[in-house]
Amino acid sequence: MKDTALLFVLDETFTSGSVLARRLRLSRVAVWKHAHRLQQAGYPIEIVHGQGYRLQPGTPAPHLLQPLLKGRFGQSYRYLGCTTSTQDALRTWAEAGAPEGAVVLAEQQTHGRGRRGRVWVSPAGTGLYFSVLLRPRLPLTELLRLSLTAGIALAEATEVGQLKWPNDLLAPNGRKLAGVLLEADLRGEEVRYVLLGIGLNVHRAELPPEAAYLEAYRPGVRRATLLATLLERLEFWYDRLAEAETVLAAWRQHSGTLGRRVRIETPSGPIEGIAEDVEASGALRVRLPDGTRRTVSAGDVALLQAVSENFPPVG
Repeated sequence: MKDTALLFVLDETFTSGSVLARRLRLSRVAVWKHAHRLQQAGYPIEIVHGQGYRLQPGTPAPHLLQPLLKGRFGQSYRYLGCTTSTQDALRTWAEAGAPEGAVVLAEQQTHGRGRRGRVWVSPAGTGLYFSVLLRPRLPLTELLRLSLTAGIALAEATEVGQLKWPNDLLAPNGRKLAGVLLEADLRGEEVRYVLLGIGLNVHRAELPPEAAYLEAYRPGVRRATLLATLLERLEFWYDRLAEAETVLAAWRQHSGTLGRRVRIETPSGPIEGIAEDVEASGALRVRLPDGTRRTVSAGDVALLQAVSENFPPVG
């Protein structure tokens, strides 16, 4: 028997080893061995003497997530205990013919990555680390708008914080709750597919000092429910990609960037000024100190001036 057979009979209620042994036609010792191997593989299984075995409450295992889904995103779903990166795992699946909306989620990543080659810290069982396969019909020049929709979905699903251009979700204290990594497979000017990776810190964990976790603002939040909501909002906004003004209006509503003084590290050097607006493509328009304006399509943004006392600058 594969260890995963045990995974799919567990839920959030403790089940004794003897009951599981009967269901799986195994000995209690074999159940114990399978459970410990699953733990070692990264799956959040709790084993308590005298009570039995269960999945950590809120675990986004396939059989617990499926009833919560409201759309097509996530219907094709691979749930991993530990992997190098969900982006890498989904790329392999995409090349093998995975359908649009397919999702790979891992409880832990050993080489999770963020934008511009940064490392994304992925403590086991405490966040949502997943990638979604998309096949957008967009000109390459407008692909950045897809990145904005991911930020909108994050803000709507978590109901916390504001967005730093293009799609970082910042907590009310200015620290980072979530990030998005968009990697496109191109053939000339044609986008074959996009891997949309999201890392969202949900529960308390050992995180970098610049990071925050959602449970500090939403006590009792459950990862499986949150994932289902996030996938539903991603699908909603993905289906409206062509409606540029609708997307931009929603992003502005959740923005913590516009109207603030910013410094942007771009490939051609740093830019500092006031973030005025987002263009239809998703690019950021910045007014420089001399009154001229620059449009930025790529770069790292630092927020230098707060919008209000309730949303202090990142520092």
